[in-house]
Amino acid sequence: MAPVFEHQVSVRWRDTDALGHVNNAVYLTYLEEARDAFYLRVLGDPIYVVVRLEIDFRAEVRHADRTVRVEIAVERVGATSLTTREILRTAGGREAAEARVVTVRWDQDAHAAVPFNDEQRARLAEFAASPRTP
Repeated sequence: MAPVFEHQVSVRWRDTDALGHVNNAVYLTYLEEARDAFYLRVLGDPIYVVVRLEIDFRAEVRHADRTVRVEIAVERVGATSLTTREILRTAGGREAAEARVVTVRWDQDAHAAVPFNDEQRARLAEFAASPRTP
């Protein structure tokens, strides 16, 4: 089984809403922080754009949790796109959200997608997710 990339993110007081839990929009920020760290570690830079994002919310996160852990696994590598499964867990390990995110490597100057080279594909393959069972 391939390793899963893990990244810990601090839960900030400002992340909470009037109900005392982390606002749903902030979950996306936590995932983005972890995804940036993933891109930096695996590909050397976090230069990408998000082109699709699906998220299922499963549990609340509260400020008292102090941290969350994001797990990232690679589902698919296309010519320029990368599909990842990203799981957000509370400090206690409970799954708070699961997302499927499609990103595209991006050339900021040309405003165009950049294909993955063979070396990048090999590094991404190290985090390939095993198929999910229904």
